[in-house]
Amino acid sequence: MSLLRTLLVGRENGIRSLIRAMLASSGEAAPDWTPDSAYSAPSYEAPPATTAEQNERPEPPRDVTPPEGFEVVIHVDALKPGELSEVIAGGTAICVANVDGAFYAIANTCAQGDGPLGEGTLSGFMVTCPYHGWEYDVRDGRCTTTPRLSVQSFEVQLKAQAVCVRL
Repeated sequence: MSLLRTLLVGRENGIRSLIRAMLASSGEAAPDWTPDSAYSAPSYEAPPATTAEQNERPEPPRDVTPPEGFEVVIHVDALKPGELSEVIAGGTAICVANVDGAFYAIANTCAQGDGPLGEGTLSGFMVTCPYHGWEYDVRDGRCTTTPRLSVQSFEVQLKAQAVCVRL
């Protein structure tokens, strides 16, 4: 019965309730539809970055020539041990992981639901997809949740202060 009531009458704080309240009040105080009201769409403008935030992650070094077949993807200091990062190099989305100072790279897309692995969590050598919890080994891209599946792994080399990935 509550489903039928919800379909006919609407939710307690839904648009039908708002319209009923406006009609019942005979046009007294109109609802607040200004951009900062609860009924408006959220604002997606990011606050201006502070100087500390701008310097938080160093840019990939531009003065480093990567080895043949490799691309510079991230500065060594931009990724602390135990952290992940998403990068795009040569049109390929890559998840870069720092495991105790050693860098690994795998495809950024989960085999199960296209989740962004770079937004997941890193525990030891295991990356957990933020969407469905599937786990991947950063050393070889093997999925431990479903062993018959894997994601592509990339060879990584360090040159000066640059993490370079073979595409």
